[in-house]
Amino acid sequence: MPSSFFTPVQLERWYIQGHLSTYDIAAKSGCDSKTVYYWLKKYKISTRPRKIVSTNKTALEKLYKSGFSLKEIGKQIGCTPSAVLRKFRKFDISTRSPWEANTFHIKYKFSNNLLEKAYLIGFRIGDLNVAQRSPISSIIVKSNTTRVEQVLLLKKLFSKYGPVWISRPKSKPSVYHFTATVNNSFSFLLTKHSSIPRWIVRSKKLFFGFLAGYSDAEGSIGVYNGRATFRIGSYDKTILDQIHQFLQKNRVKNTILLETKAGRHGERIHNGDFYRVNIRDKQAINLCLTQLLPYLKHKNRIRCAELALKNVQSRM
Repeated sequence: MPSSFFTPVQLERWYIQGHLSTYDIAAKSGCDSKTVYYWLKKYKISTRPRKIVSTNKTALEKLYKSGFSLKEIGKQIGCTPSAVLRKFRKFDISTRSPWEANTFHIKYKFSNNLLEKAYLIGFRIGDLNVAQRSPISSIIVKSNTTRVEQVLLLKKLFSKYGPVWISRPKSKPSVYHFTATVNNSFSFLLTKHSSIPRWIVRSKKLFFGFLAGYSDAEGSIGVYNGRATFRIGSYDKTILDQIHQFLQKNRVKNTILLETKAGRHGERIHNGDFYRVNIRDKQAINLCLTQLLPYLKHKNRIRCAELALKNVQSRM
């Protein structure tokens, strides 16, 4: 809203009756807090005395180390992000990189939903690079892909928790670079697990949530020569062994095999042994995908799973 659209009645309703600050009104109207203050004076609306925030160094450091942005801290203590930054300089508190310090984006805490957590851990192992420059900085989530569906999925997973950036370099226009910044409540993604955590394996529901995330990153579901197939391939031998054993235990017939040994194979170089879990039996595919489908989030993977189920059910 342009500042010229302000009316005395409108400002009085927000500032006097609603007790909004000039900063809140500015955010609501899409202008600067100084502009709001100018119009309050212009319309001779009595302004409140300047709020002096007496926040000590310990409190500020605690908020910052918890992963809150300068904007979030400002909201909590009642001042602007720039005022928070001045306090940081006054107390000699080390800030994140200049880019991060000036990125006043709200970052929301993780939901703590175990099913969502299991899915994200599976997806992280398969397709994400997650890093943190220091214990007090934001967590950076990155991924590269040539698939539009994958970019849309990444945006859906992380945009509700923090800012995301998607770019395509001029040198490689077919590749999408995805970056998201989230707060420390996502520290569970920093470790790339070499095995599926025990709390996931102990629950069938959480296991299939994990498998959905891992499959959205590494899985392949399709109908070939009239027969549905579900495959998951990666270098994560221990994880694939766990998936194989869990499915076998739950009556989902499958096989695991070493598909390609480490080394050069034609034009391709494999840095490790590449393994694959295969499910081809129609009863096994029906049992597995019926439980997996509700947790898949990748649009193409969902479509392929539905087609695979339709195929096996037509042959049962």
